[in-house]
Amino acid sequence: MKLLINTAHQRFGGAIQVALSFIHECKAISGHEYHVIVGQGLKNRLHISDFPSNFKFYDLDLGVIKLRNLLNIQRKLESLEKEIQPDCIISTTGPTYFKSQTPQVIGFNLPLYIYPESPFLSTLSKWKRLRLFLKKKLHVFYFKRDAIAYVVQTYDVNQRVRKLLNNLNVYTVSNTYNHYYEKPIILAPKLPKKRKEEFRLLTISAWYPHKNLDIIPKIAEIFKNRKISNVRFVLTLNQADFEKIVPDDMRDVILNVGPVEPKDCPSLYKECDAMFLPTLAECFSASYPEAMIMEKPIITTSLGFAKSICGEAALYFEPLNPIDAALKISELINNSDMQSDLVDKGMKQLKEFNSPNERAHKYIQICKSLSLNKK
Repeated sequence: MKLLINTAHQRFGGAIQVALSFIHECKAISGHEYHVIVGQGLKNRLHISDFPSNFKFYDLDLGVIKLRNLLNIQRKLESLEKEIQPDCIISTTGPTYFKSQTPQVIGFNLPLYIYPESPFLSTLSKWKRLRLFLKKKLHVFYFKRDAIAYVVQTYDVNQRVRKLLNNLNVYTVSNTYNHYYEKPIILAPKLPKKRKEEFRLLTISAWYPHKNLDIIPKIAEIFKNRKISNVRFVLTLNQADFEKIVPDDMRDVILNVGPVEPKDCPSLYKECDAMFLPTLAECFSASYPEAMIMEKPIITTSLGFAKSICGEAALYFEPLNPIDAALKISELINNSDMQSDLVDKGMKQLKEFNSPNERAHKYIQICKSLSLNKK
C-alpha cells in the first residue's frame, strides 16, 4: 500500500506528538510506501536520515490557516496527491481542508464540539460562544466533506462523533504514552532540591483556555492561607503565559520549567510526586497514561471524558472549584495507601490503551481496508 500521511496543517499541541509517534512506529511496519507531508509543526522534530528507503518526505508550510487561503491549501495538496497517487491518505487530526480523490481518514480531536456539558463553555462571553458555534459549523462541514472515515481515541468520543457527523465510519484507536516512556532517559534535575516533606504536582501542558490552568494560583492561595507550605506545583509554560496567570507572590510555590521536549518529560515526572490536570475538555490527554506508566497518582476533574480514560486510577475534584481541588490534593498527600492504590490501578488501566506500535498497526489496517474498498 502507498500511504500518504498528511501533517501539513498541524502546528502545535498534542496532535504533533501523536503524528510523530505514528510516523516513527511506521518504520517497523514494512511492506508499504510512506509519503509524509511535513507541516511546520513537525519540520524541526523529524530527522529524515533516521528513516528507511520506503519513506519519502515533502515539506509544506501552509502558514496560519484562514478562510482566504483554503483554496491555496487545496491546490497544493491536490498537486501532491496527483504526484504521489496514494492508495489512502491519513491525518491523525483534522480538519485538513483538503477534498481528495483518494480515500481520506481524519482524526477528530475537538472536544468542545462534542461535550456541551463542559463547564468551560459557561465561562465564555456571548461573543466567544458565537465564534465557537460558527467555527464548529465550519469544521463539521470540512470533516464531512473531506473524510471517508474518522479516528477517535475513546468509545465515548466515538459515539458522540457518530452523532455529530451523522456517520458510522468512526474507528476507535486509543492514544497512549510516547515511546520515550518505555526506556526513559533520566537527565540532570530541572527543579531545585526538594524542601522538607515537599509534595510536587506536575502539569505538562501549554496554556489553552480549556486547560483551566488559571485555577492553580487559586489553589495555591488556599494552601497559603491555611499555612500549608509543602505543596508545590510544576508547570511547563512559556514564560509569557506563566507571568500572565501566576502572580509574583505565588512563584515560590508554582514553579515553571518552560516547554519540555517529549523525550525529557519522563525525567521531569521522576522529580515530581503526582500529576495534576485541571482540564475542562478533552478527547484524550496523553498526560493520563504518561502518569500511569511513570507510576504517579493522578488528580483531575470529575468530568465524563476524564473518567472514561482513567476509570478508578484517578482522584477527581469538582471542575472550577479550587476549594475541592485543594481538599483532594491534601487527601492524597496525607494518605500514602491511597497514593499506592492509585498507582496500582493506573498500571492496570494502562492495559486498556493501545501501545504506540498497536496504534500504528490499527491506523494502517483502517487505511488498508479503505484502500481495498476503493479498488
